Amino acid sequence: VLQSGSAGQNRLRRSPACQGATNSRIGLTVEEAAAYTGIGRNTIRQLVSWGKLPVLKIGRKMIIRADVIDRFMEANQGIDLLDQNQVRCAD
Repeated sequence: VLQSGSAGQNRLRRSPACQGATNSRIGLTVEEAAAYTGIGRNTIRQLVSWGKLPVLKIGRKMIIRADVIDRFMEANQGIDLLDQNQVRCAD
């Protein structure tokens, strides 16, 4: 989020979901996980359906643990996340 600072300077302020997943919450919704990682919501949902990204389901809502997201990102650095055979699980 871009905010105007003093003397016409602009400064970048991160949204709460981007300030660090472990800031105060242990789990993130799909939308928050997408904002945190930069991965699209539909790609996150696809990774969940492939069983590559474990979630806690509450009705239709999916919660992804922040530490799992961090491990997933490390394990899949440089991998094409749209290729199911390349993506490594984050357990």
